[in-house]
Amino acid sequence: MIARSEFLKLAVASTIGTGGLDVWDPTSPQIRVLVAADVRGETPRVYADGTFGFAGKRWRGAPSTVGMPDGRMALVTTIDVDAYLQGVVPLESPPSWPTAALQAQAIVARTFALARRSLSRPWDVQAGDSDQQWGGVDAEHPAATAAIQTCRGRTLTYGGGLASVFYSSCCGGHTADVAAVWNGAPLPYLRGVADPYCAAAPEYRWSRAVPLERAVAAFGARTGGTLTGTFLTQPDATGRPRGVALLGATSTTVPVADFRRALGYDVVRSLWLRSVRIDAAQPAPRLLIEGAGRGHGVGLCQWGTKFFAAGGAGAAEILAFYFPGTTLTNG
Repeated sequence: MIARSEFLKLAVASTIGTGGLDVWDPTSPQIRVLVAADVRGETPRVYADGTFGFAGKRWRGAPSTVGMPDGRMALVTTIDVDAYLQGVVPLESPPSWPTAALQAQAIVARTFALARRSLSRPWDVQAGDSDQQWGGVDAEHPAATAAIQTCRGRTLTYGGGLASVFYSSCCGGHTADVAAVWNGAPLPYLRGVADPYCAAAPEYRWSRAVPLERAVAAFGARTGGTLTGTFLTQPDATGRPRGVALLGATSTTVPVADFRRALGYDVVRSLWLRSVRIDAAQPAPRLLIEGAGRGHGVGLCQWGTKFFAAGGAGAAEILAFYFPGTTLTNG
């Protein structure tokens, strides 16, 4: 799960077929999932078991086609939130992980989805990284489904409403402050907590080497076509630098999120950079980048959740740790 930008914030131009929500009911456990932003003429094939086929996969829910203002047709399915979670949880947390970790993931994913129900667009969440990975029927796994069922209906709340929850693969030892990462409103339960549980995660610490010419191609327009030095700017309260200073014929400071986007998420694995320096001793100069964790780091740390649960913690204890001050409903 990456930074939760919402794209295509558009109202419904027209709705074709069945399964759309004519009136949004805030008490309903159903959500609308954007399966495809452009159906490209493909028609969903509805099966007798209540699933449907589209784009080589089998999905749950009632599909409908919605017309977009730009003329494209999108495919949306209306589905019970727990049926949706069956195809989310196994992709976000491996089914081999402890049951409590799967339950915590299910509760956070349920809260995330329900909090995004809105009449301002013809869907609530997308079936991809912009929101949560949803792989449909083929992604489902008995262990994840059992975990979802045991915590059915449970969500995290704050101040009488659904909490704004997020999660990422590994926080690197301290979860991030939501206000520092996305420049939004500060939330008491998303200010970041020291996390001792994810130290054994595969990308707790990482390093990458990038050809200097690639970095110059990405940032040279802002540094006069050269790159001769770098340093990290003042860290926030969680230890994450706010930007990367790039020195050349001219100098500029790039926000870490923009630095990561420009070089690629496969290279810059997280927003927590620990070192960025030029290695000019090689025949082909390189930009060496070291960092901690994987992802944005806000909210639940998935690898931390795994090891916390393996140590005997239950889902409620895990969620209270990562989202302090929130309330776990009884379902």
